[in-house]
Amino acid sequence: MADADRLGKIASIGQDLITTQLTMATQTPSQALEGTWVLGYCIGIFDALAQRADLDDAEGFSVITLGFLGLFADPADPEAAAFIRRSLDRQDNPRFQEGATAGGNDVFDWVADRTKAPNALFEILTR
Repeated sequence: MADADRLGKIASIGQDLITTQLTMATQTPSQALEGTWVLGYCIGIFDALAQRADLDDAEGFSVITLGFLGLFADPADPEAAAFIRRSLDRQDNPRFQEGATAGGNDVFDWVADRTKAPNALFEILTR
């Protein structure tokens, strides 16, 4: 079982990968997370990081939860929890699944070659 500090650090890496792209695209989490593809992308980022850290399902869900909450200036903001719920509700949506695949691929490509910064979110937001 991973400790809370380790889970928080893993979630923080995902937050950094996501917020960097949001900043470049001049979007806030509230704006960007309205999109089904974007929700999937975020889940894909956090899930891939959890997989790379060899976490079990419960720990992976903790990373996803911490990750989403950390994207907001105030983690107690009810909007943050709403995005987590919305993500769970949309898992069967093809656009969500496309985003999740893109997020996971971005992480795995970045881990394999640190010169390949995750950018699929930025690309979608700036089309």
